[in-house]
Amino acid sequence: MYTIKKFFKILSYIIIYLSTLITGVIITTSAQSKIFKIEDIEIYEPFNANFNKEIVINKAFSIAFKELTSSIITTKDQKKITYTKLNEIKYLVDSFEIKNERFLNKEYIAKFNVNFNKKRTLNYFEKKNIFPSLKINKDFLTILILYDNDKNQIFLYDKNPFYKNWNKDKKKFFLINYILIEEDIEDLEIISNNKENIENYQFDKIIKKYGLNDYIISIMFKNKKELRVLSKFFFDENLKIINHKYNNIDLNDKNAINNLILKTKTNLEDLWKSNNLINTSLKLPINLQINPKDTLNVINLENEMDKIDLIYDYYVTSISNKNLYYKVIFNGSPKQFLKIMNEKNILIDIKNEIWKVK
Repeated sequence: MYTIKKFFKILSYIIIYLSTLITGVIITTSAQSKIFKIEDIEIYEPFNANFNKEIVINKAFSIAFKELTSSIITTKDQKKITYTKLNEIKYLVDSFEIKNERFLNKEYIAKFNVNFNKKRTLNYFEKKNIFPSLKINKDFLTILILYDNDKNQIFLYDKNPFYKNWNKDKKKFFLINYILIEEDIEDLEIISNNKENIENYQFDKIIKKYGLNDYIISIMFKNKKELRVLSKFFFDENLKIINHKYNNIDLNDKNAINNLILKTKTNLEDLWKSNNLINTSLKLPINLQINPKDTLNVINLENEMDKIDLIYDYYVTSISNKNLYYKVIFNGSPKQFLKIMNEKNILIDIKNEIWKVK
């Protein structure tokens, strides 16, 4: 299928070229629409006289939409689309696949892969005044500290209920992968010896041991009445700090601990998403030129552009014997575009108004 796709793309270019030669009219072709893919949505439904396959499929669409929005939209903006109608969701669906479909003990069981049309979805978000985030998964070294103000005591590792339960429930839509520090006596001594100034302490000595530049430090300050969570979020040489207070938290209540972990993770996810927002209102037109005879270069260019979330759309505008021309609509600045292309080893000559792919 992958080869056939490329074959038809190249065939379309030939048709464009021949049409241009014969009629002198430029025909445009749009690139295959990109998608947001949500995989392995599990559906369980009673199999009885009232069973309706369409209802099951619609249920999968709704769950997939919820998972998509949870992964790329901040909690604040998710409230704007809480009551999205089913017909609106179905309009955004590009295709879907049913896997492992079976009937067991009077129950219908299946997994769904749902593909959302990216352009339609981004347009829908824009109408709701929502800027989605790039879906970037990221490893963060994570240090979790429980500080009991009343006892003036530090709790780490297995004596810290937050550390013990932090990674037990991993949500599919979370983008941050938390790399918890390992139990280490030396680290325990370092942290304990600096407990009086723990809020302002620099953890460089511990962080350097793990070889990760980006980190999260969450310190839970507990007293009889409240629990304050201070999180330091360090990414790309920038430090952001968030503070949240919670009343009447029982550290012996597992549900309370898990709920607080979820709230803290959600706050951190929102911070990460805000760092990677797509400004869909900014649609920068870029004209690209490439040699159509270099088939492998053409295919590589399109493959890479398909993977770039900041590219809203691209399409062929014309073709000649020497040049193939694209119009690219980019949600960002020229500098961002060139940086991304350079990272993908696609070199571009920007001397002229139409940029040339080398």
